[in-house]
Amino acid sequence: MRSSTGIKPFRFNLAKKLFYPVDNSPLVLFRILFGLILCYHCLDFIVSGDLYENFIQPPFTFSYIGFEFLQPLPGPGMYYYFALMALFALMVMLGAWYRFSMIGFTILWAGIYLMQKSNYNNHYYLVLLLCSLMSIMPANRYVSIDVKRNAVTEKHSCAQWVIVVFILQIAVVYFYAGISKLSGDWLSGKFIALQFARLTTHRFVGPFYASRPFQLLICYGGLFFDLFIVPLLLWKKTRRFAFLFYCGFHLFNSYTFRIGIFPYLSIAMGVFFLDGEFIRHRLFKNKRVVAVDIDKNIQRTFKKQLLLYVLGIYFIFQLILPMRSWFFPGNVFWTEEGYRMSWKMMLRGKTGKIHFKVVDTVSQKTWRINPAEKFIASHVTWIAICPDIAWQYAQRLKKEYNDKGYPNVKVYAIDSVSLNKYPPQLLIDTTVDLGAVQWQPFRHSNWILPYTSFSH
Repeated sequence: MRSSTGIKPFRFNLAKKLFYPVDNSPLVLFRILFGLILCYHCLDFIVSGDLYENFIQPPFTFSYIGFEFLQPLPGPGMYYYFALMALFALMVMLGAWYRFSMIGFTILWAGIYLMQKSNYNNHYYLVLLLCSLMSIMPANRYVSIDVKRNAVTEKHSCAQWVIVVFILQIAVVYFYAGISKLSGDWLSGKFIALQFARLTTHRFVGPFYASRPFQLLICYGGLFFDLFIVPLLLWKKTRRFAFLFYCGFHLFNSYTFRIGIFPYLSIAMGVFFLDGEFIRHRLFKNKRVVAVDIDKNIQRTFKKQLLLYVLGIYFIFQLILPMRSWFFPGNVFWTEEGYRMSWKMMLRGKTGKIHFKVVDTVSQKTWRINPAEKFIASHVTWIAICPDIAWQYAQRLKKEYNDKGYPNVKVYAIDSVSLNKYPPQLLIDTTVDLGAVQWQPFRHSNWILPYTSFSH
């Protein structure tokens, strides 16, 4: 049977339900919180000095391979860059010229994300994904300047797929975070003990953080949280308790680990698990109850089917991308191959030191290059612990010496790296000329030395 428009109707009730109108209060509340968090982050990045340390002080940044053309703006340019992002975030929060400001922020955020990976953090990637999703959402249809200026029609509902998309994105993050914790150093409590070391001498909470039972409680509690929090939030009988636990867990992480905006961003994402009516009653009391008009809602099915296909491809990509580390040999926390964008959060601590040896094969001249002469200590550590960043630095050194009139140099990296406080080891083969190595993103780099594990 075909509809009067000649378009084949949906075959599955699930597809129909994804387009049923539901209360858009969670989406509107998330827009406000999301914009506020992003605005705070951009301003704090300027005031705290992080912007200067990561984008202005270094002579260059380590962009993602293939995006080397992305480098910080000269002079005060990066301050204007982040100030513009803060303005866009504020406009998102207020729902002012929403589509323009959200897309603008997304583009600028993608720029800084790809521009500097030596400051990589999982929540930077999460923000990029959320910005991309929010760019297509009708999040400015209520409590917004756009409604006040009649740029859009006020609406009290949105299609159910809007809420489902965010729930699925959250589920992907926690699922991979959970299964990644099934590793020796996490299950043994070693990594948690290392992370708690800073607080073990605290006057009031020190005894708790130094307690082995408390460390194991947090260790296995974190594993339980990642694996089961989404089902508990989805089930109505456990939702309220789970949401309180969810907020408490992230506030604890904020205090303990000092991981920036991620805990508060996670709490903001949690609103998608709450009933729209619950939020409406408490925050948007003048908002009317959403009436479901199914007959009107199942028209124009071709566009809706196309949307489902696009979203399906997006989530297939989200499910596959974190798996890529499984196809590289060795310990991913050591090799870093497939580590980024895989939601392996709070699972490894690495320290290291490195220098480079440049040898001219014609004159036999040798130069010892110490990155610490150009970079702050934290960036030198990133060069030491990330093979791809060390490779990029070697490529730069080769080009620099070629420009100086030495076209036949070889570049060697000599490093010493410690994973989770175990004895340091060589990460990079010191006999390999990194200047001559071609980067192969889908194959294991044989010049990365295997990790020698230690018993717990």
